[in-house]
Amino acid sequence: MSIERRLRAAVEAVDELWSGEEEAAERYRLFLTSLQPGPLPDAVTASIGRLLDGLREEVGASLYFAVYEEGEVRVVAESSGPTTPPVSEWVEFAGTAHAHSFGKCLLAQLDDDVRRDHFVRHRVARVTSRTITNERVLVHQLLKDSPGSLFLDLQEYAVGWVSVAVPVGAAGRIGAVAAYLPAEMAHRLRTVGDTLLRLACPSFDLALAGRGDTPPENIQWEDRLSPGGDRTIADELSRVGRAMAKGS
Repeated sequence: MSIERRLRAAVEAVDELWSGEEEAAERYRLFLTSLQPGPLPDAVTASIGRLLDGLREEVGASLYFAVYEEGEVRVVAESSGPTTPPVSEWVEFAGTAHAHSFGKCLLAQLDDDVRRDHFVRHRVARVTSRTITNERVLVHQLLKDSPGSLFLDLQEYAVGWVSVAVPVGAAGRIGAVAAYLPAEMAHRLRTVGDTLLRLACPSFDLALAGRGDTPPENIQWEDRLSPGGDRTIADELSRVGRAMAKGS
């Protein structure tokens, strides 16, 4: 049982033992809240933005970094460009975590009780015709894979867009990095996801811990790729596309 669940159980016990003593029970609730990480400092947010900018061209997609703070999904930073357009936030990201990739990634990292509370406050509603609206099915999908999995959005948030997200976290924070691509580039999702796992996770973990001060222009991304990595990315994308075509 996580520390958060134990503290929540303690709060419930206090409520039961001190029925009528609402002020005392409220102190315990405030104590529980105080243990959660506060908003990210501006310096950390700026560092995350620089990291996204430095990684965007390597990945070849618009990038988003989101955290779960105070019971809500919050996009901390995004990076896009002329050749890597952003997905339009046509429905608020905070209320549609069940549909987009980084929201799914964040929900998968939550304690069971916290996730249930989230669904009470944010209904699993249809956003597109592909959105999963059955909470039980959604949770099963989120939890079926091991930690470090890739979380996908296959036109579930926005028609014409696909995405892949990976989990990051440090200093008690729950985070996710996501890449968005036009739907016709769906064959790239596996390669992009693997690249995010290899390159983004270590750097963003350090940034969340307040140790991400290395300017992105000094980060040698290619040195952290597997042999032949980015230099043969076109060949790899072609291979993945052929493999997906055979499997379809």
